[in-house]
Amino acid sequence: MNEIMRLTGLGSASAQRELKRLHESGVIVSERIGNVRRFRPNKDCIVYGELAGLVKKTFGLVSVLNSALAPLQHVLNVAFVYGATAKEQEHMDTPVELLLIGDNTSYGELLSRLPVAERLLRRKINPNLYSIPDFKRRLREQQPFILDVLRGQKIYVLGDETDLDKVSGEELSQLAG
Repeated sequence: MNEIMRLTGLGSASAQRELKRLHESGVIVSERIGNVRRFRPNKDCIVYGELAGLVKKTFGLVSVLNSALAPLQHVLNVAFVYGATAKEQEHMDTPVELLLIGDNTSYGELLSRLPVAERLLRRKINPNLYSIPDFKRRLREQQPFILDVLRGQKIYVLGDETDLDKVSGEELSQLAG
C-alpha cells in the first residue's frame, strides 16, 4: 500500500478505495502475507492484455529509457518522449522519438547507451540531442520542429515541465507573451 501511495501520490483512503474498486471488478487480486497485503494484476481478467500493453507503453517505456540514460543524468537537464508514442498513437514499428537537452554530452555517449533500451523495447529510438544554448537559439528562431514538439504531449524520462521551463528560460516566456 505504501508503495502504491508513493507511486501514485494518492492518500491512504483514496488508494484503499481505488484498490477496492479494482479488486471488486476483478482487475487485480490481492493476498495477505503476514501484515502486508500484496496486489497484482489478474491475468484472467478480460481486459488484462490491453491494460498490460498500456502499462508497458507508459511505465515500461519510461523505466527502460530512464535506466539507459541514468549514467548521463549529470549532463542532461531534460529528456522526454514526444510524437506518436507520447500521444499513444504508435505501433510497434513506430520509433520512439526522444528529445534530450543538456550540456557536455555527445551523440557518441548517447548512442552507446541506447542499443540495450532498443532491444528491451523492441523498437528503434530516434534521439534528438541539443545543448542548452542550441536549444534556446532554436526557440528564439521559432523553429517549427521545436515549437511543435513543445506544444505536443510529452512523456518525461528525466526531469519534468519545471526543468524544461528552466532550460527554455526567457525564450519560452517570450514566445508565450
